[in-house]
Amino acid sequence: MRLRKLAKGETLFHQGDATFAIFAVRRGRVRLLRHLVDGNSVPLHAARDGESFAEAALFSPVYHCDAIADVNSLIEIHPKDALSLALDENPETARAFMAHLARQVIDLRSRLEIRNIRSARERTLQFLRLAQSETDRNVTFERPLKDIAGDIGLTHETFYRTLATLESDGDIARNGRTIRLLPRARSNGSE
Repeated sequence: MRLRKLAKGETLFHQGDATFAIFAVRRGRVRLLRHLVDGNSVPLHAARDGESFAEAALFSPVYHCDAIADVNSLIEIHPKDALSLALDENPETARAFMAHLARQVIDLRSRLEIRNIRSARERTLQFLRLAQSETDRNVTFERPLKDIAGDIGLTHETFYRTLATLESDGDIARNGRTIRLLPRARSNGSE
């Protein structure tokens, strides 16, 4: 593994480039962006501190998207050949890597579930239900609400209005960057 610093706006790799590694964000945020045939582009994911990305590079000859630093970032580079060899030679490492990928699939399916909910209110409540701590029913955001809104497919204005409505309706309580789901919201959210 080696480290690479990326300046805000710097590209780590382009869609169609030959694969050479998978990556993890040590510090910062990297946006994955796929270009479509019609010239438009689609944001796929924003990898944050501690998250890996481009794992498909292990099984693909080319990257399927661009990776662009949203902020100054420090990136871990895990060469494809060395990682493949380590996975082949060490079943525990392979199992841990598979568990990591399984968690990512679960997270992706949750994001798709949320994005398929039409109502901004229900979409926001479901996001909060899935993100809440199991011990205290709180969700503490470590990043701007504008980023969260984009993750769940809402404009930040719609997300802010929805949170304000949920708070005034007694579904949530807000304290800075922490939101607590109240019993009414936890049960069915639509009473």
